Amino acid sequence: MSAFDVLRERIDLVAVAGQYTDLRSSGRAYVGRCPHPDHEDENPSFHVYPDCRFHCYGCGWRGDVTDLWAGVRGAEAGIEAALDLAREFGVELPSVDPEEQRQAEERRRLEAEYLWEAEKAHEALQQYLHVPEYWERRGFGEDLQKRFLLGAVLGGTEATIPFWNMGRVHGLIRRKLENGSGHKYVLPTKDDLLLGYRPLFIPGSAHGEVFLVEGYVDALTLVSLGYPAIAVGGTHISDRQMQELRQLRGPFYVLPDTDESGIKAARDWAKQLYPKAFVCPPNYEKENNNRDD
Repeated sequence: MSAFDVLRERIDLVAVAGQYTDLRSSGRAYVGRCPHPDHEDENPSFHVYPDCRFHCYGCGWRGDVTDLWAGVRGAEAGIEAALDLAREFGVELPSVDPEEQRQAEERRRLEAEYLWEAEKAHEALQQYLHVPEYWERRGFGEDLQKRFLLGAVLGGTEATIPFWNMGRVHGLIRRKLENGSGHKYVLPTKDDLLLGYRPLFIPGSAHGEVFLVEGYVDALTLVSLGYPAIAVGGTHISDRQMQELRQLRGPFYVLPDTDESGIKAARDWAKQLYPKAFVCPPNYEKENNNRDD
């Protein structure tokens, strides 16, 4: 766990932001005027989300609690802001050698690049109007498209989902919109991912009771309804993904897809996570236009 991870876990982003701006509850988020010194926010455009990230839709400023601290205090972004924040709140950070610090900084640099790619893909929705219409048919209106940074690439032939993991973007998931052979989803390769492997897809908070599903859109749908959710990205769960799950408190409520392989996978996951996982009866139905296959 890097210093940035520890600070995200130990320091309440809402409480810190609330020291610099008045926040009000708005669904699962908190909204207020942007606290960045360089932004005179006439209309409240600053949002704090339950997955430990913030975004100002007025000036584009976004990030985690360390990024917030750097902005409001005028500290140098990165490890310097993290150390200053830790001192202010009395958080003991893990000792790191120079190489570990370099790797943590490199991961944050890549996070920023992937976030920039996700933002550009989201902005492209204005050029390819059939893509936001596709998202709307799946239950994601303009507000949710903005919240999750849903987007479009390759001339509007593919829709995109940022690969969210605890408020950080690990790459782009591309969903082909044209019928054709091959898989509908194109995922980042292991070499392109921050951690060198495909982590769990966590588009919101993962604290407390969490629903565990196969599909990315299924997880987004649950989170948009106010339920914490995690997607594995298919029926196969890797050893590292299982390790991530075991580090979470749970309990987990496994929602299987209604095909045979989905039901079998759900039972296998529950066995591996016993006693803090429960399989929900697979008698729920998905509407055809919301199916994630």
